[in-house]
Amino acid sequence: MTKATISFVTQETDSNIKIYLDEDRNLDSQGNAKSSFLFGDTAYFRVYSDKPDGIFAVSTDGTVASMGTYTEDVSEEIVTFITKNSAEPDKPVSSISAYTWLGKSLGALTRDGAYSIRCADTPKPAEGQIASASVSYRTSYRLFGLTLGKKNRDTYPVTVYAGAANG
Repeated sequence: MTKATISFVTQETDSNIKIYLDEDRNLDSQGNAKSSFLFGDTAYFRVYSDKPDGIFAVSTDGTVASMGTYTEDVSEEIVTFITKNSAEPDKPVSSISAYTWLGKSLGALTRDGAYSIRCADTPKPAEGQIASASVSYRTSYRLFGLTLGKKNRDTYPVTVYAGAANG
């Protein structure tokens, strides 16, 4: 039985694009997230970007299809402020819904573009003023499905490339 392992790449200039297997849709018969896929399976993956409608994806094998654009609420991601008053979240931020300082506070948190969260006060490490916050926010992604073809191998790698359509 052929099993494929999927890896993801982007162009170096597309560092703001994040790609993840969709753990909610790629489940095995016991309800666990799959990391390898069989012939005929569709592997779902999310491509996060501040402009998800402008994302495309291609692969070294199989057929890639866009499944639409979705929003996601990210809960309690930890961001840390050490030497500057901005931090990069894991995914692009559409809006911040809540935050809690985990110890010291550096004031209000705001969205500063899709890839930055800003605190009101500048951290001052020499004065003991650094801080971490738990942030909940809304993001968006484009969902793709990769359907794998039959191979005469037990295992093989499949690489998926995602990029901006205008880049």
